[in-house]
Amino acid sequence: MVSLNQLDQLMMELEQMGGEVKKAVRCSIDALVEKNSEIALEIINQDDLIDNHLIVIEDLITRFIAAKNPQGKELRSSLSVFKLARDLERVADYGTNIAEITLELKNQEYIKPLIHIPQLASLALNMLDVALRAFLDGNADLAEAVCRKDEEADNICDSIYKELTTNLTAQEDPNWVKQIIRLNMVARYLERIADHATNIGEETILLYTGKRVKY
Repeated sequence: MVSLNQLDQLMMELEQMGGEVKKAVRCSIDALVEKNSEIALEIINQDDLIDNHLIVIEDLITRFIAAKNPQGKELRSSLSVFKLARDLERVADYGTNIAEITLELKNQEYIKPLIHIPQLASLALNMLDVALRAFLDGNADLAEAVCRKDEEADNICDSIYKELTTNLTAQEDPNWVKQIIRLNMVARYLERIADHATNIGEETILLYTGKRVKY
């Protein structure tokens, strides 16, 4: 049987990783809106620190499985933590990608004020925060509520795409065209973050109810 200390250690590591990932993405959007190169560079440079959390979690789980040969709920819980850590690592990568785009666009005036991208970021980050809380608290109902938000994130992303595509056809300046393409990439990254939050919600529902759902 897994000891309470081992389980707590895994959950604490996951919670800490989640907090750092959310901060990185939030700061990457702030850096984009404010054209803050210093913050963008910090996010890029700190990506390895988040990767280290994944390494620690993988090591803890590997050693636990090798030593204890867990069964049933204990094994499923360990594997779920591993899946969630991988989701969080991908989310952190998207934050780094957004920071890199910030550096690319730092000397350009934006084609229009960034309104919908921060709106999508707020939704995606809220989904991620609630999904992690649902997993840590074992709350399947809360996890389901997160999953139901995925369509809203998709709709905002589609609206951003349509708006940017309309502007793209009206532009001839290569710099403006590049900016429109990059901003659309940011929207796609944020939509994928919402997808990862949904993955976490689905995994939580499976772990705590045994129901396999797909949103």
